[in-house]
Amino acid sequence: IKQAAYSLIPENERGCLHRRIGYLILEGISDDQVDDLFFTAVSQLNQGTKHLEKDNERLDLQKLNLRAGEKAMSLAAFSIATSYLKVGIDMLPNNHWEKHYDLCIK
Repeated sequence: IKQAAYSLIPENERGCLHRRIGYLILEGISDDQVDDLFFTAVSQLNQGTKHLEKDNERLDLQKLNLRAGEKAMSLAAFSIATSYLKVGIDMLPNNHWEKHYDLCIK
């Protein structure tokens, strides 16, 4: 049933919907809370990366992926950590060493 309902959403609107869901989840948790709900929020946001319009949104999501990756590593969930860290790295701009040096060395 869930897949049938999801298939009714036009493909070009799914990313925006995932972003909205991710932001709504993040609004409901504290900044220092890193648990299953945080991972769910970041995963939802990652599904909407094609619809990021502003550089600061992209940077915020890169930082969220770094937090999620670090937390997953601390839980010995290395394959999950790798997926979050890869998403964050893949989103870096071409001049990332100049613009976001501190983030890159983490």
